[in-house]
Amino acid sequence: MKHSAYLLLIIIILSAFTSCKKQLNSLPTDFITSVNYYTNEEQLNGGLAGVYSILGSSYLYQDALLHNMSHNNDEAVFVFNQAPLVVPSNFSYSSSDPNITGMWNVLYQGINNANIIIAAADNPKAQVSQAVRDNIRAQALFLRAYYHFLLVDKWGKVPMMLAPAKSSFDVNLAASPIAEIYEQILKDMTAAEAVLPQASVLGANSSGRLSKNTAQGILARVCLSMTGFPLNDESKYAAALAWSSKVISTGDNALNPSYADLFVKQARDEYDVKENMWEVEFYGNVSDNYREQGYVGIRNGIQAANGRTFPGFGYNFLQASVILYNKYQVDPLTSLSKDLRRERNIAPYQWVGGSAAVQVMTKSYWPKNGNLYQRWPGKWRRDEELRLPRFQNGNGTNFPLLRYADVLLMFAEAENYINGPTVAAYNAMNKVRERAYGTGYRVSDIVITNGGTGYTAAPVVTIGSSGDPNGASTAEAYATVTNGAVTQLTLVNMGGFYTATPPTVTITSANGLGSGATATATVSPIVVAEADLPTGLTKAQFFEHIVDERSRELAYEALRSHDLRRWGRLISTMQTLATIGPSVPGGVIRNGYTSPAVNITAKHLYLPIPPAEIATNALIVQNPGW
Repeated sequence: MKHSAYLLLIIIILSAFTSCKKQLNSLPTDFITSVNYYTNEEQLNGGLAGVYSILGSSYLYQDALLHNMSHNNDEAVFVFNQAPLVVPSNFSYSSSDPNITGMWNVLYQGINNANIIIAAADNPKAQVSQAVRDNIRAQALFLRAYYHFLLVDKWGKVPMMLAPAKSSFDVNLAASPIAEIYEQILKDMTAAEAVLPQASVLGANSSGRLSKNTAQGILARVCLSMTGFPLNDESKYAAALAWSSKVISTGDNALNPSYADLFVKQARDEYDVKENMWEVEFYGNVSDNYREQGYVGIRNGIQAANGRTFPGFGYNFLQASVILYNKYQVDPLTSLSKDLRRERNIAPYQWVGGSAAVQVMTKSYWPKNGNLYQRWPGKWRRDEELRLPRFQNGNGTNFPLLRYADVLLMFAEAENYINGPTVAAYNAMNKVRERAYGTGYRVSDIVITNGGTGYTAAPVVTIGSSGDPNGASTAEAYATVTNGAVTQLTLVNMGGFYTATPPTVTITSANGLGSGATATATVSPIVVAEADLPTGLTKAQFFEHIVDERSRELAYEALRSHDLRRWGRLISTMQTLATIGPSVPGGVIRNGYTSPAVNITAKHLYLPIPPAEIATNALIVQNPGW
C-alpha cells in the first residue's frame, strides 16, 4: 500500500505503547518495521495490546471524546473557558486544530499497528497454533475496521490502509469513496465476527476483549450508520436488524436490573459483561507503579475543585443540557421523575466546601427542579471509586463502547423501519424503559415527626439504602431549617428497589449544632407498566421515541452527535438549543447554548483534513468548506 509520509512519520514517532490493562495482561511491544519479530504467542499478544491501547489515547476515549470532541449536541454544553478546549465543542475550530490533527494521527497509528499484527499472524514463521493465529488476527482485523469506521464517520472520504506502512517515500494516497470504505469495514468486521469467541467463552472479565457478541453489536451500529447521512442506504436496515437479532438471540447478554449500578461497577473496576459488552479499559492511580488512566468522571462529571481527597477532583468542563433533563418523564403528583436515569445522568447535587488545605467537600442538593442550567453530568461519580488515593488527573474508570441496551434500541430502530412498530420493536424499547424505573418500591414522601432544635445550618438527610446493588438507587432529600428547627424535607430522588418496609430516615447536623430532628418515609410500589410506550403509535411516532430514548439511555457515551448526524438532525438540533439561550443565566453557560448554533454550518458535518496531511499527500483533497 502507498502511504502518506505525514502519517508514516507520526506512526514512527508514536511507536511505543502502554497496555490495554486488566483483560490483556501484557505490555504491548514496540512496533518495528518487520513483522518477523512476532514469532510466538506472547509477542503477538503484546503487539495486539498495542492495537487495543489506541482506544485509550488522549485524542480518543481517554480524554477528547469524553467532552469537547463529542458533546457538540443537545446532551451537554461546554462551559470551561480555555479557548483551545472550547472551540471543538462550539464549531469554531479551524482545520489545524490540534484535537482534530491528533485524532486523525492516532487513528491511523492504530490502523497501522493492526496491519502489522495481521501480517504477523499470517506469517508462517510465527510459532503459534492455527487457533491462536486466527483469533489474534480476527481481533486486529476488527480493530482496524473500527478505527476506519471512526475516520469515515468523522471525516467522510479518507485514505484506507490495508497493509503495514513501509516507506516514507511513497506518499500519495487518494481518499476512498465513503461507500467503499464502509464496505471494507463490513467485510473486515464480518470476517472477524466469524472467528471471535462468544463472550460467555471469554469469561467474567471479557469486556476489554472483543467477542463475537460485541462484533455483532458494532456491525449493527455500522449498518445503521449506512442507512443515514451521507449514504442513505436503506437496504442496510435489514443487516442492522439481523446483526442486533443475533446478539439478542444468543441469550448471553442481558440488562443489569439497575441502570446506576452499571456505572458504579465501572468506577469500582468491576465488570458487568452481560450489559457492558465492550469497554475502553483504564487502570490505576498516582500511587501505582503501572497505570493507564483515563478521565472518566473527571472531565465529564461533577465539578469538585477542592475535593482531591473526597469526592475526587472534577473539572468544570460540561454541564447537563436542560433539553436532556426535560426528556425524562415526570410524575405529576410529586413533580419528580420516576425514571431513575435522570438523577443518575444529571446529578441533583453539587460538591461544596473544601479548601487547599482540607481537600474534602460535601454534597449540597439543588432546589427541587431548580438550577437546571447549572447541573453537572453524574453518570460516573468519583466518590464511588475504591482505588485510593484519588488522583486529580486520571483514574481507572472504564468507558463503555457498547452496551446491551444500545443493541436493543438499535434492534427497535431497524425493526420499526422495516416492519413498523411491531410487538418485537415495542418489547425491545420497553425492556430499556422498564429497567429505568427499577422494581419493588420507591420513596414517595418524607414526613417530619420532630423538627429538633438548635440547627444553624441545614442538616444532612440520609435515607436508608435500597436493595439495588452497591446502593446505587438510594432515594435522596434535603432539609430546610427555620428558627433552629427542621421545617421541611424535600425529596429530590425517589430511588427504587425498596421493599414494602419504608427505609429509615436519619437527620444529622452538618456542623455539630442542633439535634433531635426525626422523620419517616413513605414508599409506593413501582408499576413497571407505567414505563411502557403508549400503544398504537405510528411508524413515525415510534421513531421519535427512539430518538429521545437513545438520548435518555446513552447520555454522555459519545454517541449522540453520531446519531444526530446520521439522522440528518445535527444542525437543526443545535439551532433548537440556541432558542433556550436568552433564558439561561450566566454568560459562559449561555454561550454554551448559543455559540454552537451561531457557528455550525453544513461544512461541520465532517471534520477538516489536517493541513499537514494535505501538504504531503498530493492526491488527498480537503473536505468541502474547509
